[in-house]
Formats: sequence, structure tokens, C-alpha cells
Amino acid sequence: MTRMFYATDLHGSDVCFRKFLSAGSVYEADVVLMGGDCTGKMVIPIISSGNGTFSASWSRGDVEVEEGEELEELERQIKNDGLYPVRMTTHERDELTGNPALLKKLFERVMVETLDEWLKLAGERLGDSDLKMIVTPGNDDEFTVDEVIEKAPFVEAAEGRITRIDDVHEMLSIGWSNTTPWETPRECPEDELAEKIAALADQIEDMENAIFNIHVPPYGSGLDNAPELQNATTVRRGGAIMTPVGSTAVRDAIMEYQPLLSLHGHIHESRNVQKLGSTVAINPGSSYNDWSLQGVIVDLEDKKVARQMPTTG
Repeated sequence: MTRMFYATDLHGSDVCFRKFLSAGSVYEADVVLMGGDCTGKMVIPIISSGNGTFSASWSRGDVEVEEGEELEELERQIKNDGLYPVRMTTHERDELTGNPALLKKLFERVMVETLDEWLKLAGERLGDSDLKMIVTPGNDDEFTVDEVIEKAPFVEAAEGRITRIDDVHEMLSIGWSNTTPWETPRECPEDELAEKIAALADQIEDMENAIFNIHVPPYGSGLDNAPELQNATTVRRGGAIMTPVGSTAVRDAIMEYQPLLSLHGHIHESRNVQKLGSTVAINPGSSYNDWSLQGVIVDLEDKKVARQMPTTG
């Protein structure tokens, strides 16, 4: 038997990543898999007053702190929320506000540096263990993260290829999604996504023992329910109306190939386990903004998912 721990959509949350690094030993896993959308979404300027105080405006309010422990605690909280704190002057902030290209360059630099630090920490903490760690990007992740994952010595990069979980189980990994209202880096029409899946699925040697690690969940599966939108980006009735937003290409591929297991993320609110034909399909959900790591333990045997158990920690 092989035990896998799977979590996804950490979105740059430092505390969730550190919990992920501990999950292998806590849950006695052989393999830990970090699914897509591993990076954060925003830089938070921390403005220096020049006299030892710093101020920031973010989702938790407007704050002013003293240099030293107060400042370090503010930066820690911002990182745990999946955001990137950057110390700067008022002039530097104003330059960024008026120059979207400069802001994007700063964001990508900090994002890459943070992910690189994460994966170095993974090697330091887990490199001497027998644990296998696999990392894949998602639709929100810029393409610059691929090189960071590829060069990390301890981590196994899996995007766009077939990887072996053990001697019996193979896994294909695709971080792309169907189109979204937000024009994320890795999204495409359904027919193109279907081609990506088929190109990898045709390389699988034993489909009865195969795992599909595809970031976007299958349409109408109960793993893809999200608040319905009006005017493309506005949530209707405060998010009370839910609608399926997953991929028809992913659903069709699962029903055609019937892998042993399919793992998904993308829709944070739709934590669930379903059977699609003979395939066990799982979305562990994501609650990174509460500093909580949601995941799932999956025990794999020959042609069998012996057990799956959702986790929160």
C-alpha cells in the first residue's frame, strides 16, 4: 500500500505551506502532492515613515507598527494570508501605482523568490527522509514558477508529464483550467484542454491504476460548485446561489479513461468526494485565508483506493 497526502490551492500562504511540510510525517504518508495555485496574488506595500514606523493597508485594515518585532509580526501575518509584504518608501509606492508594468515585475520577482525559499525549506526539512514530494502549478500560477519547481533538487516537478507514484501507480498532471472570467495564465478552451489530457492519457500504461492530477474539477460533479456570477465577476446574492463551473473536457476524459483516482482543486468551496463511474474523484477544498490546511489522505493499493480521508489542520 502507498499512502498519499494531497493538498492544493495554498495561494502563497506561508503557514499553510509549513503545515504541508509537516503533513507527511503527521499522516505517515509516502508521497505528498502539492497541487496547483501555489503562489500568492498581491504585493502589500509596507511604507517606511523614515522615523522607525511603518504603515500598511490590507484586507485586515490600516495599521501602523514600530520597527522590530511589531513589523516582523505584521509581515508574518501578511505572508500567512498568501500575500507578499514589501518594504518601500512612499515615493516607490507612488511609482508602482502609476506603472502597472513595474508593479507586475516586482510581483513576479517576489513571487519567484518566495516559492524558491519554500522549496529550499522543503529540501532542508525533508531531503534526508524517504518521503516523495511532488509539486504542480495551477491556472493562477505564472509560467515563471515552472523553472523554480524544475530546479528544486528535492522536489519532483510533474506538470505536463507522467510521473510514477510507486511501482504500480502512474499519474498525469495538468495545471490548466477551462476559461474563467479572470483571464488567468493557464486557461484555455475546452477542446484544447481535452487535447492536453488525451496527449498524456495515451502515455499511461495501466489506466486501472492511474491517477489524474488535473487542477480544474469535472463539470457538474459536485466538486466544482462556486458562487454564481452576474456581469462576469460580481457574485449574485452574496454567494448564496451556487453553480457548477468545472470542465466538461475533464469530465469527459474521466468517463472515457476511468482512471483509478482523480485529484482536483481550483474551486475552494467545493470540498467533496464523488464516484464518476469507477473513478474516485476528490477535491479537498482550500481554506488558506483562514490559515487552515485542507487536504486528503489516500491509501492506494493495486487497482483500489483502499481509503480516502479528508483532513483539516
